[in-house]
Amino acid sequence: MDFIFANSPYVWILLGITLLFSEFLLPGTFVMFLGIGAIFTGILTRLVPLEFYTQVVVWVVSSLVSILVGGSAVKRFFKSESSVDPFVQDDFLNQIVPVETDILVKRHGGKIRFQGTLWDAVSTDSKIPKGNFVRILSRENLTFTVEQVDS
Repeated sequence: MDFIFANSPYVWILLGITLLFSEFLLPGTFVMFLGIGAIFTGILTRLVPLEFYTQVVVWVVSSLVSILVGGSAVKRFFKSESSVDPFVQDDFLNQIVPVETDILVKRHGGKIRFQGTLWDAVSTDSKIPKGNFVRILSRENLTFTVEQVDS
């Protein structure tokens, strides 16, 4: 055990390099920042002799700083993109579909069958019993807003 404490700068640097290389095996970039903190701790411990508990505190603090600074740098260089495809249409609008479970006014619980799947549905003006047909007016997440169709 004395060997490890006597060579703690090199142990920290070896741990940091191991964490950097383990980044290739693990998803995300979190482990890389822990490795950077360990390498920093090893270099600092080599320059200034520190107690082991102080080294652990330096590693934790340098890892947190590395995560904060490095995380913002990674976000700046690797921007995430989201796009809206202008060719995707709302194919559900104005579709006439059957009611599978009574649809209530502005309350969840009703079901319609659309494209072979049951979907939640709400009505804006009146209760619509099972067996009737409705027109889809809009969709919010997984719930359709519908209106009764005169048969």
